Amino acid sequence: MIKNYLKMAWRGLLKNRLFTVLNLLGLAVGLAVALLLMLYVKDELRFDRYHTQADRIYRVGLTATFDGTSRKWATAPNAVGPTLKTEVPSVEEQVRLLRHNFGQTAFVNAGEKKFTEKNLYWADESLFAIFDIPLLAGDPKTALAAPRSVVLSEATAQRYFGSQNPMGQLLRVDNRDTLTVTGVYANFPGTSTLDADLIGSFSSVRWAANMSWSNASFETYLLLRPESSVDLLTKQMADVLDKNVAKAEQWYTLWLQALPEVHLGSAEISSASTSRVGDSRQVKILLVLAVVVLLIACINYMSLATARAQVRFLEVGVSKTVGASRQHLVGRFYFEAALMVVLALGLAFGLVVVGLPLFNHLTEKQLPFRSLWVPEVLAGFLGLGVVLVLVAGSYPALYLSSFSPKSLLKTTLVKNSGAGMFRRALVVAQFAATVVLVVGTIVFYQQLRFIQRQKLGYEPTQVVAVMTAGARDRAQIDGLINDYRNLSSVVEVCRAQTFPGRSGSGRNMTKSLDDPSQGVAVTTNRAGREVISTLGLKLLAGTSLPATKDPQDTTVQVILNKTAVNYLGFTPEQAIGRKAYHLFGEANAEIVGVVDDFHFESLHTPIGAYAFHNAFTEGQPFLLVRTRTDDLPQTMRQLEAVFQKDLSESAFEYTFLDEYLNTLYRSEQRTAEVVLVFSGLAIFIACLGLFGLAAFTTEQRTKEIGVRKVLGASLPSLVGLLSKDFLKLVLVAILIAAPLAWYLMNAWLADFAYKIEIAWWVFALAGTLALGVALLTVSFQAIKAALMNPVKSLRSE
Repeated sequence: MIKNYLKMAWRGLLKNRLFTVLNLLGLAVGLAVALLLMLYVKDELRFDRYHTQADRIYRVGLTATFDGTSRKWATAPNAVGPTLKTEVPSVEEQVRLLRHNFGQTAFVNAGEKKFTEKNLYWADESLFAIFDIPLLAGDPKTALAAPRSVVLSEATAQRYFGSQNPMGQLLRVDNRDTLTVTGVYANFPGTSTLDADLIGSFSSVRWAANMSWSNASFETYLLLRPESSVDLLTKQMADVLDKNVAKAEQWYTLWLQALPEVHLGSAEISSASTSRVGDSRQVKILLVLAVVVLLIACINYMSLATARAQVRFLEVGVSKTVGASRQHLVGRFYFEAALMVVLALGLAFGLVVVGLPLFNHLTEKQLPFRSLWVPEVLAGFLGLGVVLVLVAGSYPALYLSSFSPKSLLKTTLVKNSGAGMFRRALVVAQFAATVVLVVGTIVFYQQLRFIQRQKLGYEPTQVVAVMTAGARDRAQIDGLINDYRNLSSVVEVCRAQTFPGRSGSGRNMTKSLDDPSQGVAVTTNRAGREVISTLGLKLLAGTSLPATKDPQDTTVQVILNKTAVNYLGFTPEQAIGRKAYHLFGEANAEIVGVVDDFHFESLHTPIGAYAFHNAFTEGQPFLLVRTRTDDLPQTMRQLEAVFQKDLSESAFEYTFLDEYLNTLYRSEQRTAEVVLVFSGLAIFIACLGLFGLAAFTTEQRTKEIGVRKVLGASLPSLVGLLSKDFLKLVLVAILIAAPLAWYLMNAWLADFAYKIEIAWWVFALAGTLALGVALLTVSFQAIKAALMNPVKSLRSE
């Protein structure tokens, strides 16, 4: 019986080659796209779940409140972890993580080799007791116990020492600290929030050893005891805070975040150390995209399946007349559907294997081929195939097989069948989804272009930030500055703690001395007097910072932006000579200049208060170099040559400010690119289905077309006759899709403080594109039918 079913199903596929190819290709592409996007989503959801104690690990977060505005930070004071472990019974262990110099590049010398490291962390020795970090060499209990100890990832050890044994080797960091290698750990998997390439002992950072409740620069993770109550612990953290910090000085509150939620739940949390920060909204967008593309592919299959089933009324009637039972027909039709789905699944899996490297490049993921062979993926893929068989095969199997042979032999049933209305509804749903995708793609790119063209309030182009943290002393840096200024391609050079787009130090500023807890958050940046001309800032009042400063001078000169001055209640001119209270001590900060507002963070957040200053509280590891040349590669070669001459023991590490700004929106850019590619595939799949339906319709109306041609109908009138029904359906789809797309895109744009307004022409363009694609698809079949010889048309049955 099964062999007979297989023969009949195979003959049916070969008999209708056009519909077979359209069905197979559309379904396979839809399944492949859905599988790739599902793999991406699955990978995002798996972050940090490989730790055996993941359900008991929590990160301590902080909510800072200034001037009525609250912001969440991923860091906390360094006293929080040890105090909670000592005073709260439910805390079994704690570990503090500190990014090297708050995220600055570390210059590491391993013998004669020089390296730049962006992922050097300092951590407590309890790190290995909380997280699953297998040590390939060394003892996890002692590896980070002693000061000046460091453990390396397997890849880093290979880079530094090749085949040599790294244990006991010495590393020189920033030409200041000498560390001893005490362990080698397995590389972190791609689904790990922790991304360290080197981890030094926390006790090596001398200033960090001083317990403080004010400097919130440390990521802290807690390991809770089994059956601990998170709500109770949160209350106990508040009690500990009250015990150690006076109420008037509590500018923050503490909260907990479960480790499995850190990756996708940190989009609105600042100060996180890791570079592997996900976004739940982007994941939802891609998940919806996967469902939509799969839905479009399934609609294609169902539309063509029901269309082809209608022409089989006579075949089913004859089969029933000669004795075929309903069970026999149901099994046969389901077997045909199963054969098509199995072929589509095989082709889809092949497309995924071929397209996975391209998909990894597009999404910046590292999904391995073995991720396709895990049981849950295979089970899900096969389960989807079973659902498709049951849904797509249900119409011919259950509907057609239920009629009596006498009814099935009547050709009028073809015209009166409700399947036509069902197919129209499917076409509307298909093109509505397509229009939503097109609108989404246009809005994504409009917003990204708006961000790139937004006036930032300063000039980042041709400004290079050169890292000098590896210099031995101030004399080396002064020599480098002088040599840079002697280059004809250099306009200005300025020392700075940081630069716009990159985080600075967080401080508080008040209007008076009365209440230090009430104020506004200020991002501060220690910089040289050339900072205004180097960055192209607009000076509204006053002057720049002094050229020199006496180390004994307790007064700190500051340049505020307009937002900070507005908070103080002054005009730029009135602010000059005034005090910025509690910014540096109670009344040590003197305002010497005011610059116009500029975007020092991403456009996701409004412009806040900002201050350049000359206090000795922070270092100045960057040289900001403004160039004037059109030959940037040559200029960079000159800058590197001078750097290697003056700082021969350090590696040349630099950042273009405009390129760094683009990285702030990399997540949105990546999502837009993925949506663009897969929206194109969705449109392609929709066109395949529409092409098949148009072919079926013209086939059914062949004789009518012949009669009309004999009576004098023109080619345009015939094309219009065959196309108008489909175009009406597309118009209905546009009317349904427009408000839905508007709602979804406004929800996405709500994440930006500065955003576009969605214009009416976006919907008009998406609708015109959908109509144009539909018209081209349908017209091909319509013109082909209209050009057919009327004699042949009238002979056809």
